[in-house]
Amino acid sequence: MEVRQISNECIDDCTKMYMDVFSKKPWNEFWDYASANERLFTVFENPNFVGIGVFDENQDLIGFVVGFTEKWLELTNFYISEMCVSTDMQGKGVGSLLLSKLEDVCKKKDINRIELLTSRGGHAESFYKKNGYYTSGKVILMAKRLPKN
Repeated sequence: MEVRQISNECIDDCTKMYMDVFSKKPWNEFWDYASANERLFTVFENPNFVGIGVFDENQDLIGFVVGFTEKWLELTNFYISEMCVSTDMQGKGVGSLLLSKLEDVCKKKDINRIELLTSRGGHAESFYKKNGYYTSGKVILMAKRLPKN
């Protein structure tokens, strides 16, 4: 496996993987190509974008993590927008490898903290906890649904 930083040249492969992975259990979400590509494009086009991909021996993408940095007072945080590992490679250490390489990149860029949102009680939460992440007691997610016009 090869791990390297990625940019727009990988967005098509990332989009296809994103659609495939998140259409299956446990997510069961329907993403068409246009919606998934738009979701990822907004992340890739952020001026503070950072992306890391894992590639197999044939140079096929098998996992990625993408997000962006942002300042918060004296700190620089990295926000994970999306992380995705191909279905057949899940449970084989690819996700943990991505997080480890992300930490290396963040340390080199003097980033102080990595943050993300995930569903409570699911597989993703236990995966991130296994990799040293914790549930912050300082922040909560708040939302408001807006009525349709």
